[in-house]
Amino acid sequence: AAVTAYRVRATLSLTPTSEGGLAQPLPAGTRSLLLRFPADDDGRPGEVTLGAVLTPRNAAELTPGSDTDADVLFWADEARIHATAGAPFELWYGRPVGHGTVTALTDELGAQP
Repeated sequence: AAVTAYRVRATLSLTPTSEGGLAQPLPAGTRSLLLRFPADDDGRPGEVTLGAVLTPRNAAELTPGSDTDADVLFWADEARIHATAGAPFELWYGRPVGHGTVTALTDELGAQP
């Protein structure tokens, strides 16, 4: 079966290095960060951690201490269940290094695959 990528747009807030954030910036398109979605009251299953490609919309890298809008490309179909508009998540790199919120499903923005 073909794997269908799932794309969303999100706002990201990266923790400063001095507060336990990333030691170095990560390049755009990184697969190094995991997105950890919490359990919620809407019938979603428990906490789940998903991998994704993160590409900042207005920067060449993800910099500790910065806030940015990013395109997020998940390769797991289960992302459709968790990464819904308004869903909060934690950015994970062996530890929490920031957080974010899904702001839009790019299909709804008329984006082409």
